[in-house]
Amino acid sequence: MNYEHVALLVAVCAAVFLGLRLASQQSTSRSLVAALRSGAELVQRELHDLRRRYSQLQQDQQFATQFLRDFPHLSRELHSGSTERQIPLILLNVMMKCLAPKEAVVLIRRRGVDADPDRASRLVVAAAAPRQSAVKLGSEIEIGQGTLGFAAETQRVMNRADFDAETAVARARFAKDGLPGFEPDLVAPMVFDEQTLGIIAVSRPSRMSDDAKAALRLVAQAGAQALHNAAAYTQIKHTAERDGLTRIFNKRQMTQTLSELIYEASQKGGPVSVFLFDLDNFKNYNDVNGHVAGDKLLQLLARLVQENVRKADVFGRFGGEEFLLILPETRLPQALGVAEKIRWVISSHAFPHADRQPLGCLSISGGVSEFPRDAQDSTALLRAADRALYEAKRQGRNRVLPAARAYLSDTEPEVAGVAAERAGNGHGR
Repeated sequence: MNYEHVALLVAVCAAVFLGLRLASQQSTSRSLVAALRSGAELVQRELHDLRRRYSQLQQDQQFATQFLRDFPHLSRELHSGSTERQIPLILLNVMMKCLAPKEAVVLIRRRGVDADPDRASRLVVAAAAPRQSAVKLGSEIEIGQGTLGFAAETQRVMNRADFDAETAVARARFAKDGLPGFEPDLVAPMVFDEQTLGIIAVSRPSRMSDDAKAALRLVAQAGAQALHNAAAYTQIKHTAERDGLTRIFNKRQMTQTLSELIYEASQKGGPVSVFLFDLDNFKNYNDVNGHVAGDKLLQLLARLVQENVRKADVFGRFGGEEFLLILPETRLPQALGVAEKIRWVISSHAFPHADRQPLGCLSISGGVSEFPRDAQDSTALLRAADRALYEAKRQGRNRVLPAARAYLSDTEPEVAGVAAERAGNGHGR
């Protein structure tokens, strides 16, 4: 091989090597550009995510700051004499303001009564929003059934993720006996002294963060305390107003109520009537049957009268065996009709040992008076009814008379005898 061939071969090899090197550099450059572009896109995504997180943190901070600023006002509103009826609406308004949900409900635990002890195992809707919500006031659910009942039973603040994380057995209970048309996303039971007093729940709130869950927990705790305090106050007030034996209003409360009703009637120009009556020969009943039987009789009579008067009427015990019925917005003729009905109901009722009474039955005597026809104030109105009662006694008992017919004076012999009988021990008429 001569020199020229060698030089040509070297030149060809150099050209090939140079071409390969240039191609390699171009590929590396394209890879580098792609890597730089991918890195830039990743950085942009990270920056976008950081901006989103920062915005969320700002919103959460604003929410927490506003809630903590409003919470003391909520507490004052709940504990400033709010009644059990007002508390659910206050809680509802707070939830609508701070969480802006599509729907919200407040349910309160019912109190058990002798006739229906199972009431205490139910929750009743006491407040709901918006007005066009499918949830109706007065709707009830059983504690332990459905998502709301499950949260009430377990006494846990729960969101949708918590419900979804429950066992299959627990989730099977969620579909039973819930509130039709309401799907809760956040539920908080109101618990005081280990007892669930109610629950608050929202559907599709504007916020589902941990801060929202914590805020709802605080609202529920405040609501539970308010419900307990309101119930305790109601119980104390109820005890102070009631007669210890018959559980109807006592004399102090009846006197106060009558004064208030007469004042209202005087402002409106309307009537108020009273029916004052007592049991005939109650001393005889006690002597023959014993004081325990006498107490039982008073309880039965009070219950019987309550079953035969209007809700607007006010009934209470005014003395030993003396009772008072206040009839708002009722004139004398109508009041006499009510009084006569009560007299007949009592005399025809099968009270224990009634046949041993002097009249062969348990009977009452009473007087009826009307404001402003017979008197201009509560004291004079009661005095007019009392005089009519004495006249009914004088005429033979087991009767009702209007105040206008009570003409006899307490100084006259027959009425004075009845008065002395009454003054003896409070159980004489």
